[in-house]
Amino acid sequence: MTEAYDRYRILVADAWECIENFRVTEHDFALRHVWVSCVSALDLYLTELVAEAGLRIVDKSPLSLTPNLRNIGIPLEGVFEYEKMSPSQKLIFFRSAIYSSVQFVSLYRSDGVLSALSYIWIADPKKKWKTITARIKNFGQYIDYTEQDIRSELDAIGDRRDLISHSVDWPPGADRRNPVRIEDAMQVIDFVSALVRAIDVETEEQINNI
Repeated sequence: MTEAYDRYRILVADAWECIENFRVTEHDFALRHVWVSCVSALDLYLTELVAEAGLRIVDKSPLSLTPNLRNIGIPLEGVFEYEKMSPSQKLIFFRSAIYSSVQFVSLYRSDGVLSALSYIWIADPKKKWKTITARIKNFGQYIDYTEQDIRSELDAIGDRRDLISHSVDWPPGADRRNPVRIEDAMQVIDFVSALVRAIDVETEEQINNI
């Protein structure tokens, strides 16, 4: 598994702490924070995965870059200094350039996932979600979900996170906040973690087969 995955597992522990906090206090703000924690952990995971996996691809021989990796912008000052860099400095330079290309891009919706993976997966863009769905099912999870179900679930989680973050979970025109249940919060953690694991396993396999 990647270092990005290891970081994700550390960060998603915050969401489980929210669950425990609710069980003790019964304050539902703790449950709402699960959406925020999981989406943030997913977004950072994808950013770090692109940088980590992208660097591993750059370091392979013979070189086999995805179109998005080929088109990453390189700081001009770095180009002038490149020949003076040691091999390790060159790798740090490339990793920084790859990271910067996705650092401020929201990747937590289904289209964002496709955008992130376009840097590091060779697979046909039309087959990426099919591949992810198959991986999740191979884990014995979400067996009855279609590819569209997986995408829709992720987008719904992103929508709820945005509503919580920007409108304290209060829909426009409503007279109260959305109800929130511990079962739904735990489902969010389970789903996002299954998605991240599927992406990570597939990423490792694709890189190893380049």
